[in-house]
Amino acid sequence: MKRFWILSIIILFPVTVIFAQQNSGLAEEFTKLEDYLRNPKLTEEQKKKNFETNMVSSVRSTLSKRLANPKKDLKELKFQDLQTERPEGTNTFFVKYKNYYFQYLFPVDPETYVTSPSEEIVLEKPEGLDLGSNAHKEEKKN
Repeated sequence: MKRFWILSIIILFPVTVIFAQQNSGLAEEFTKLEDYLRNPKLTEEQKKKNFETNMVSSVRSTLSKRLANPKKDLKELKFQDLQTERPEGTNTFFVKYKNYYFQYLFPVDPETYVTSPSEEIVLEKPEGLDLGSNAHKEEKKN
């Protein structure tokens, strides 16, 4: 039985090497394609467009669940209506639209890919609330 295994290895090893060599071109092409798709080379204009599309789409999607008449209320929504901020080195974005504040976490960079947020938090600021004042802080007790 031991001889059978040794003989099988001796016979099959060259076949395996030949088979691997024949497919190395396909494996190399696959690896290059995968790298290209995972790391697209985009112009600054393409990145800007992807980012704007993702932000507007995210706000539109989030608010469509909260507003009574989203088609009418969000019809004119443009990227210029949004304020955005991104902590450096993250895919987390803080967005302000009218009296709504959003926190979005994207699974991939929204400048590189057209994507939707994997997590979202939305807050609505009450009318008249001044976020710059200390009115909400507790007073010191003497």
